[in-house]
Formats: sequence, structure tokens, C-alpha cells
Amino acid sequence: MKNHRLVRFIRRGGVIAYPTESCFGLGCDPKNKKAINKIIKLKKRSLNKNFILIGSSLKHFDYFTNSLNDVTKENLFSKWPGPHTWIIKANNRCPNWLKSNSKIALRIPSFSNCQALINSIDMAITSSSLNLSGKIPLKNYRDVCRFLPNQVKLIKGRIGKNRNPSVIQDFKTKNIIRS
Repeated sequence: MKNHRLVRFIRRGGVIAYPTESCFGLGCDPKNKKAINKIIKLKKRSLNKNFILIGSSLKHFDYFTNSLNDVTKENLFSKWPGPHTWIIKANNRCPNWLKSNSKIALRIPSFSNCQALINSIDMAITSSSLNLSGKIPLKNYRDVCRFLPNQVKLIKGRIGKNRNPSVIQDFKTKNIIRS
């Protein structure tokens, strides 16, 4: 069932904190530059670092990518759903703040809390660890509550059992960027 209130909050530039496979994450509407800037400021993050987008199906990425053929889809789903981020070619509509070398980072998580969140809003969101840039990501609810300003909406839940963030791999070259 769609959470219209949460969709409005996100579409208007709201930032959410939510449990992921390995830590709490920060998310927003990836098309909303104001929201992206809030996350950059909150994390004290470099402007040249890109964001990962998460969705629960390929349709959530349609705005950002060109049509994918069946072979490409099959290769993407060899690691999805799961803690694997693919870097693929972005289309011309994709905002520049999401791209690096005309590519974008995408993931379909298998973690049920992420799936439920994404399904409730029916859109892709950013997925960035909840921490100050370069510091250890926050993993427990109490620490998240202390860290967050009031304007960030906290989605309750427990993080998953993964110790490490997702693997990041370039789809075309197959090079592992982060293991």
C-alpha cells in the first residue's frame, strides 16, 4: 500500500533515515537537488562523491537509464536483489549530480526493510550511509536519533546482518570498485 504522506515528504525535498543491510542510510528523491544538498551538508560530504540509487524493480530506474535489453537485465539480476551495486550508463535525463562519467550506480536490495520502504513509496531513492563523511556508519537506533536533526524523518527498524556495504561493480568493464 502506497504511503502518500511519505511520498509527499520526499518529493518536497525531505530526507529520510532508514535501516539497510549493513547500517542506517540516508535517502531522498534523487531528482531533487535541494534534498541532495541537505544530505551533502548533513554528512559533510564532498560535492564530487556520487550517490547510489536503490529501487525494488527496474521500473524505478527508468527515468535515469535507457531501455535495457533482456541480456543486460539477466546480467543485472545475476546479483540482484542483493547487496550488489552496478554502475551502468545513465541517459541524458539523469541529473548531473547523480552521474560520474555518464554512469549511475544502481541497486535492488534484498533486505526486507528496504524493499518494504521502496514499495511503500514506489520510487527510487538515494542510499548513502548515515554518518559524517569518512566516519563509521551508524548502526543502532539510539545513535541515529542523537545524530539526526529534526527535519530528517526516521524510518524505524533494525539493520540487516551484513557487516560491509554493498559491492560496487562497473557493469561494462566488470571491474570491482568497492568490495
